Amino acid sequence: MKYGTIISTERLRPTTTVREHDLTSETESDKARVLFSAPFRRLQKKAQVFPLESNAAVRSRLTHSLEVATIGRQIAQKIAKELVKTNEISDSDPLVNIVECACLLHDIGNPPFGHFGEAAISNWFKNKGLENQPFEQHRKSITSHYVDFENFDGNAQGLRIITKLQGEDQYGLNLTCSTIAAYLKYPHPESTREAGKNNFHKKPGYFLTEDASIKDVWDRLKIPHYVRSPLTFIMEAADDIAYCLSDIEDGIEKKIIRLDDVLKDVSNALDGKAKEDWEELTLKAKENKETINEFIYIRTNIINRATNIAKQSFLKNADGIFQGNFHETLIEKQSSEYKILKAVRNFVSLNVYTSREAEVIELSGNSIITGLLDKLSPLLEIDCENFQTVLNKDTEKTKELGLQIHSRLINLLPSQCKKSYKHEATANPEKEWIYRAHLIIDYLSGMTDDFALEMYQKLMGIRTT
Repeated sequence: MKYGTIISTERLRPTTTVREHDLTSETESDKARVLFSAPFRRLQKKAQVFPLESNAAVRSRLTHSLEVATIGRQIAQKIAKELVKTNEISDSDPLVNIVECACLLHDIGNPPFGHFGEAAISNWFKNKGLENQPFEQHRKSITSHYVDFENFDGNAQGLRIITKLQGEDQYGLNLTCSTIAAYLKYPHPESTREAGKNNFHKKPGYFLTEDASIKDVWDRLKIPHYVRSPLTFIMEAADDIAYCLSDIEDGIEKKIIRLDDVLKDVSNALDGKAKEDWEELTLKAKENKETINEFIYIRTNIINRATNIAKQSFLKNADGIFQGNFHETLIEKQSSEYKILKAVRNFVSLNVYTSREAEVIELSGNSIITGLLDKLSPLLEIDCENFQTVLNKDTEKTKELGLQIHSRLINLLPSQCKKSYKHEATANPEKEWIYRAHLIIDYLSGMTDDFALEMYQKLMGIRTT
């Protein structure tokens, strides 16, 4: 891999936009496509930690994504500045734009209620595969595809959104191959993933329905198959820096935790130089609290230090990263910043994620996702011929076969999702049911938290308007 190939104007479909087609213009266009897209806007109504949150100061997936993009841009700028000096790249803007865009996209596939939503979808398909004959039949006959549902992940759904669902012609947002590759944090589908092998195998990164697209991306950029783009490491580091610090601030905002407890508990969890650095930082924060909020002072300093470490680590490990044999994060484990962020993460896990307020809503989210899938499942239980009857609005045959409920359920599904289903099922009719299951999940994953609640209440007969 080389900068000259991984930073490219190549798209899976040539762009029809009338403009200059240099690297900077193309990568700026990617950012605009993301920012103006409906899936990105919907992140404002998807939870970062607290679903259905009425306090606008508490982060949503949208505000979190913007913060990650800011940090990612900061790291990328520091790296690009050095690469320009050594003539490895001639212009910093394309690299920075690609990283920023990947950061903006990194949570775009999250279903309602975040990781609990992912688990609810996975568990539903695992259970249905054991108790319901149509599901069991497909679980056995198309195992490699069925496991995509049993281990559903928002990263894979995100790739499906940006490469397929959002476009009129099955090319999604038609982003540059460079941005698509930078987005792909986990370069394996569930069927080839080796859990526990390394960070690349931690989660599935894409569904088999997008296998051809992502391999085309890799080939065009000369990235070996199942290997990360080097720029993905920067996006990952930005997310690692952002999320635990943000979740601490949200916990304080909601009065679930107190800053003094955070400072004390994190200090107790550290030793050696990391402890000294933390206590020095918190002391300075107290000394300056008349001019700047204590936590903001701490957060800003940790971000600045961590982004410098990420820059240094990327440049130091560049050979391994570009050869595809570097599997660590850019925040080096021996650094004080890594140890501080880890201690903060542990505090959040014990005191914020497990708070009664967060857990009760998560349990509600599990019920909502499971309930919606139960209500939509008749569309997966009928055979292909009957499904085509309701899809094609054959009202006479629908009535004759008693498929009125199915007809009304399919009318709920967005036309864009149905268009994608038709395209895929026509091309590969032997896998029709798999594409039908994706159709249901595409609809469900696109819901915001509040829309999922509203639709659940309507389908359960709790409300009618």
